[in-house]
This record gives sequence, structure tokens and C-alpha cells, in this order.
Amino acid sequence: MSEDLPRRLHVVGCHRSGTTLMMELLWYAYDFSGRCQHELSVFKAAPTGERLYLTKKPPDTTRIRKVFLADANLHVVAMQRDPRSVITSIHPDRPGVYFSSFRRWRAYADAIEALAGHPRFCVVRYEDLIRTPGAVQQRIEHNFGFLQRRRDFAQFPEGAEVPENASISLLGARTFDATRIEGWRAHLPRIRGQLDRYPDLIDALIRQGYEPDASWAEVLEGVTPFEQSYKEEVPALHRRFETSLRYWWKTRRYIARMRTR
Repeated sequence: MSEDLPRRLHVVGCHRSGTTLMMELLWYAYDFSGRCQHELSVFKAAPTGERLYLTKKPPDTTRIRKVFLADANLHVVAMQRDPRSVITSIHPDRPGVYFSSFRRWRAYADAIEALAGHPRFCVVRYEDLIRTPGAVQQRIEHNFGFLQRRRDFAQFPEGAEVPENASISLLGARTFDATRIEGWRAHLPRIRGQLDRYPDLIDALIRQGYEPDASWAEVLEGVTPFEQSYKEEVPALHRRFETSLRYWWKTRRYIARMRTR
């Protein structure tokens, strides 16, 4: 990286997979020159004068590949989480509504897997972060040697200043609580409904190492499936085409801007 160009550390991952927590932990623990308040797409330039800027945007996960590979100053932390926890998570802004589907989790997981192993791309499991924050912090520092530690992840939220939007998403800045990892067990009808719709949920859990086999699904026997329409339907073809075209232009503008820096 040229010393006169700023670095950017960007957080991605499926909605409700811990992206907000990771963003706040990074800001809390390391010396950044600036950050976005809550979310800022990587396709929007960081303010001028920044030397190390921190941002996050979950939807960028599936759109970032070309600009990431082209920009040596862009570094990414990608959050991964048990899909059962993701699809049973409810955002405070939408009480009573499950915020993400397995269809979305699967698309994001595929995009993360495609870049896993790249030296500027660090995949972090939410469960590892909650259980062993110190070990995760060491691994992030190993990937990104330019980070200067000010505090330990494990100290969070002592002394933290968390923006209002992030605090709402986190249900307040809280200490690490491993009991939340199994919280999906309180939403078995939702799991049943998603498994009926997406049978490959079982294979994904095994492939990702969350389960050794399909025996966990025995807890769903006799459970009545829960269905909702929110974010379940695949967007219409014309809408998908418009979105793809829009991000094609964003990618071109990003790379053109990068070449003129």
C-alpha cells in the first residue's frame, strides 16, 4: 500500500450476524482516524483526510468482490453466524418480525466463502467472538498488522461510546453473553418453517461445522411451521436486473476513482 493513501476497514456479513457488534468493538479497541455513524457502503468514498477509516454495510457482502480485489487499501472483516440464529433474530425496529431468511444467509455465506483466505479478508464467527473475544482479537491483529490496540475486546463496553443507532441494534451495549448462542431454540416454529422452505439448511449447518449431522432437527418433530412474507420472496426479475446494473456502475465508478487517487 502506498503510504500517502488511506486505508479503510469495512465490516460485512448477513444482517443479524454481529456486524454492528464487530464495528463497535473495532472502534472501541483500535486507533482509527474516523468512522461512519452506523452504516456506510464501501461504494461511498470515505471523507477526505482520513488515514484509517472504519465502516460497515451488510448488503455490500454480495457486491464487494471486484472492488475488494482491485483496491489494496481496502480491508474487510466478514461476520459469519449460525443460520438458525440469523433467521430467528428480530431487529428492534421491527418487533415480531424475523429480519433475515435462510435464502439471504446462504447468498451472503457463498460470497464470504469466495473471498475467505485472502490476506485482506478476515472471516470471524460470531460464536467465537462471544466465547473467546481475546483469541478473535489476536487473529484480527494477525491479519491486519497496521491496527494499533488501545483496549481489549473483553473490556467492552466499559468506557465505550456507542452511537444511538448501533445501541438500538445491539439492544444496548452489553457484556459478552454466550447464552445468546443457543437463543434459536426459543423459535422452533420459525426454524421449522425455514427448513421446510429450504431443506439445504441442514447441509449448510454441517458444511459450516455448526452441526456434525442432521440429528439436531429432531427437536422440530411435531412443531407447527411459522411462515411470514417479509423478505421471503425472491425479487422480481426486472428488479434484480436493475440492482445488478446499478452495482455494475457503482463498481466502475469505484475503480475509476481509485485509479485517480
